[in-house]
Amino acid sequence: MAAETPGAAAPYLSVVVTSRNDGHGGDPLARLQAFVNTFDAQCRRSGLDAELIIVEWNPPAERPRLHQIVRQPDGCVIPLRFIEVPKPLHERLPRASVLPLFQMIGKNAGIRRARGRFVLATNIDIIFSNDLVKFLASRQLRPGVMYRVDRHDIESDYPVEGALDDQAAYCETHHLRVHRSSGTFPVDPLGHLLPVTPDVFAAPAVTIGAGWHMREGEPSSGYYRWATGEASMIVSGPDHAGDAEAALDLEIEPSPYDPASWVEIEVTEDERVLARARISDRRIWRVPLAKASGARYIVLRTVAASPERSLPVFERRAGLNYRLLSARLMPAAQVTDYAAFPLERWRVAHREAASERTADGLMVRSAAAHGTYALRCGPLCAPRSEIFTFVMDVTSVEGHLSWHAVDELADRWIPAAQHETSESGRRRMFLSLNLKRGQVFSLYAANRRRGGDGVSAFILHSTAASAVPADFQFTPHPGVMMQGARLAATKALRRIARRASGGPRPEAATDAPTRAGDDARGEPAMSTVALGNVAPTARIERYLAEHRPVAIHRNAAGDFQLMAREHWFEVHGYPEFTMYSMNVDGLLGDIAHHVGVSEEVLPMPIYHLEHLEGSGWTPEGEGALRKRLADSGADWLDATTVDLWSAWMDWLKRPMIFNGSDWGVGDAILEETIL
Repeated sequence: MAAETPGAAAPYLSVVVTSRNDGHGGDPLARLQAFVNTFDAQCRRSGLDAELIIVEWNPPAERPRLHQIVRQPDGCVIPLRFIEVPKPLHERLPRASVLPLFQMIGKNAGIRRARGRFVLATNIDIIFSNDLVKFLASRQLRPGVMYRVDRHDIESDYPVEGALDDQAAYCETHHLRVHRSSGTFPVDPLGHLLPVTPDVFAAPAVTIGAGWHMREGEPSSGYYRWATGEASMIVSGPDHAGDAEAALDLEIEPSPYDPASWVEIEVTEDERVLARARISDRRIWRVPLAKASGARYIVLRTVAASPERSLPVFERRAGLNYRLLSARLMPAAQVTDYAAFPLERWRVAHREAASERTADGLMVRSAAAHGTYALRCGPLCAPRSEIFTFVMDVTSVEGHLSWHAVDELADRWIPAAQHETSESGRRRMFLSLNLKRGQVFSLYAANRRRGGDGVSAFILHSTAASAVPADFQFTPHPGVMMQGARLAATKALRRIARRASGGPRPEAATDAPTRAGDDARGEPAMSTVALGNVAPTARIERYLAEHRPVAIHRNAAGDFQLMAREHWFEVHGYPEFTMYSMNVDGLLGDIAHHVGVSEEVLPMPIYHLEHLEGSGWTPEGEGALRKRLADSGADWLDATTVDLWSAWMDWLKRPMIFNGSDWGVGDAILEETIL
């Protein structure tokens, strides 16, 4: 059957679904009836000229056919075309005994026989929004475009026989999750985004707004979210919202894949700028909040950013300039007045470091080794058991720095709470220590060059503390001096052992953290991505590093893929793999892109009736689905394999066409019933 141009009487739109009467997914007949009823009512209201093609694949012999049990709505305005792919045709395919329904091949059978100028492939458990059908009826569709939408999952107790407006109201108030190009997000019944557990947002005081990618990471290394160019969060902390000195602590880092990356971020509330900073290393940025009550919307807007250079080879998302690792609301500061700590108290801490007093402060250049100490202030002695806060006012010139405290007698770092603020390019870095009376310690500023070794330079404008400098005067008593002598001998032996073994110098990274607030999160490294025994060649990796493929909206793609009829024939329909249909729809989007069909994501949603856990993919039911498929001997197409094939298509500048000319059971005459 060739791709003939439909005649004048052909409909504007053909809608194609496939199913069978076997109870899959939890009452598919009720789902199909809901789809038929709602779509017909929408076509009546909007005037959309459409036909509905229902492909019944491998119908069970002992059960009625779909056209015998699907009820045609009163005054139905759309033709209902039932096309049957019989059991003998199913059984001639590989793995026919494993899966009773090959969904994508079934859709192909309907697409191939569609008469519409445009063809939409969808599923029986989808409800279109009224605004979407109104748009389709306006006849604004264009050849050369594949249209996609976001899918909103809703509860399954849908009013099948209800009025159209009542059905629309149900869809708008019974949300479960939303599937966007950037990922799948849980939502409340009204469709507002919800954080997951655990998340980077310290709910309930701070929760997710718009503009964030999915939560990523794992418990051992920590979680994070990439931000888009404008990302928001909702602050409603009852304990601090009315306090003028409440603040947001945002733990942020620029792209960890590129040591030279940076991003300039402006934090606003009601278009009023709260803070602005250039983020070029990982830090906890404290943003003060004005006095207010109730929920408030805080927006992080990217003002400028470095070029995207060193992202993973298969990463397609654009605008990945920084990641949020945590966002929490902090109480009012307990200390607001700090006593100046003279710069003369700071000394060079490494033989290769240097400092020079200038009109702006102390100009410091570190040694080249990552993590080496540059400056030291001490030894100091805690005058009492208390939380003391120290402040550095610095300007980073090159590279980055961290600072921390070392217990000189115990020879260990002292746990510290850190944050910083930013104003006019300067950084005010705060270090809070819970010290015991008489505890002997020193403050250290260390080189923290992202990406490895390299000199860091900074101007130390001033330092201050929550107590006057005289309070920290170190006056050792004999017992402390003896303990210090033993410690000095121990340190000397360690240095000798390290040098004998060729290890690092005592000032090197083994003695200083590589990050402020160092934890298990490490910087990801670029590596060759392997797929089983298949790995992309170095040439493809080099290509992808310089030419990132276009990001195609693959998420829940099979629920709405719409393009002109001739483009379906160009790509020969969905790849006809005899496996579970997962990710085959996403692959089609990449194939269409490489035949020259651009993608447009429409703002109007579709709604998906929730199915039984494990019968189709959901975040909660993926394990059950995989187990069911494994038990049956079925498999699905891995998303990473789709990434690899897409990379090949992008590199070769040509599509991969998987089907022959007989795609969509094109070599068979199929029985058709029209209501």
